[in-house]
Amino acid sequence: MVSFTYPLPAARYGFRGGFSAYVQFAAGLGLAAAIVIATVTPSWAQKAGGGKRTARVEIAEVKTQILSNFTEVQGRVTVGLVDSVTAVTNATTQLGEFRLGDQVVPGDVIAIQDSAKLELRLSQLRARLREAKLRLADSDDELRAEAGLLEVNKAQAELLAGKAKRAKELVANNALAVDAAETAFNASLSANLQLLSRESSIARKKAQRKMNSVAIAQTEFEIAQLVKDVKATKLRTQTAGQITFLADYRRGYAREGEIIAKITDLNNFEIEAEIPVTYLGYIEAAKSISGRGLDGSQLEMQIRVSLPVQNLRSATRTMRFSVNGGIPSILQADNAVVVMQVPTTSPTPLLVVPKDAVLPLAVGHMVYLADGDRARRQIIQIGAAVDDGFIVKKGLTAGQKVIVRGNEQLSDGKEIQIGGGKKAGGEAGSGQKSNGASKPAELKGSN
Repeated sequence: MVSFTYPLPAARYGFRGGFSAYVQFAAGLGLAAAIVIATVTPSWAQKAGGGKRTARVEIAEVKTQILSNFTEVQGRVTVGLVDSVTAVTNATTQLGEFRLGDQVVPGDVIAIQDSAKLELRLSQLRARLREAKLRLADSDDELRAEAGLLEVNKAQAELLAGKAKRAKELVANNALAVDAAETAFNASLSANLQLLSRESSIARKKAQRKMNSVAIAQTEFEIAQLVKDVKATKLRTQTAGQITFLADYRRGYAREGEIIAKITDLNNFEIEAEIPVTYLGYIEAAKSISGRGLDGSQLEMQIRVSLPVQNLRSATRTMRFSVNGGIPSILQADNAVVVMQVPTTSPTPLLVVPKDAVLPLAVGHMVYLADGDRARRQIIQIGAAVDDGFIVKKGLTAGQKVIVRGNEQLSDGKEIQIGGGKKAGGEAGSGQKSNGASKPAELKGSN
């Protein structure tokens, strides 16, 4: 310490001395204060911190669940049946206001075809129908006339037959010459021929009338169909969905049957995957299969069909899965990737560790166990992800307490305290927090 000596101040006059004396006095006070602070501060900090800090954590229990072992198989989204809008005739076609990718509902007009040729044909058919009806009416009139003439022919034939009979009797009694009797007999034969000819003519006219009726019915059918074709030149959608194909012209020529647009039903997607044949039995026994998109979106599937196609090199079979409750919008695209959780064993008791307890290492995974009031590091081997956890293959036993909150900054042997204020040796307060949704487990710190 540096000593400074100053004379006592006199009343009303302050310190005695010049400006240099004041400067030396201030410097001495500052140096003394710095030495005191440097000596006292570390001891104060240590007392305030209380030595080592206790980590506040939350814990959960490792439990046994009846589950199947799973493996991840990559599938892809496939579009179901597509509704095609096709041209109904060979004609110039004008597209409507819809564009590729637009949403449509049943009845929306995709395009309009020129119906002039169809309307001309319709007019011709209607004229032919009128002509056929006139021929039918004429046939009816002729049949009525022929029916009257037939009655006359019958009466004439009956009269001449009676004359021929009487002439024959008179010839037998030598009351009439043979020539006269022959003349009467020839007249009777001629009347019968006329009667047969009239009946034949009536039969022909009846057949012609039936042909006219058939022609009328056919023409009426063609007219009705042509009316529908004219109406159908406004090409409309039959199902709701999204336009995934559209002709590449604004106005162009389309032939009958040519596809103008394709409509994809957004509720008709399926999942297709190549499944190893050794897993087929487990999949068929499963009530549902879980899956997720690359963005983490969840979906539940059921097997719809196993196609009779097997890959000899990979020993896999193509299977189609229907989606329960609709497919997420992010996956509504052909060939979108879906990662499926495929069972590889029958349901058996398996250990499950909460996902929040698992921390990734460079060559594996680890958890922190609550061992009394200390955290103990434990290396584990995990399997497939299940709801909010991972299947444990090695390193843990049922009933062990693992730290699920506050474990990111822990070290082996560090003192811990449960979030509710109890030591780790007591019961866990809240345990693992649930997010309320069934999602594939993801590691802390993983990308």
